Amino acid sequence: MRVRCLQIIHPAADVPVAEFDGIRVGGVYPVAEMVACDIDCQIRVLGPEVPDPGLLWDPAHFETVDTRIPPGWTLVIDGGSTRLADARWQRPGFWADYGHGDPRARADYEYVKRELLAAAPPPEN
Repeated sequence: MRVRCLQIIHPAADVPVAEFDGIRVGGVYPVAEMVACDIDCQIRVLGPEVPDPGLLWDPAHFETVDTRIPPGWTLVIDGGSTRLADARWQRPGFWADYGHGDPRARADYEYVKRELLAAAPPPEN
């Protein structure tokens, strides 16, 4: 799944900006995961200049340009939240382990990131 950035609201200043943290208005990025909790939904996008592990963004500021869900993705509903991401990232504690520098979590993150960035973009219409 790929999205085009339509708008960026600076997380600290709450004002529109042309780019932030490797994301630019007009850029097309692979979605790394989608997280929904109650009525709040966010997406994590990746890009060659996006610092790891990227930020979660409001999907209202993006439009879908490729609807294909990558192979190996799963949907998990647990504890009031719903996550759509690669199965490697769905294990309990993945993001905590990643944040603590766990080698397995880091390797799983890097593998999925490489796969998503290497995937062919959607054909032009």
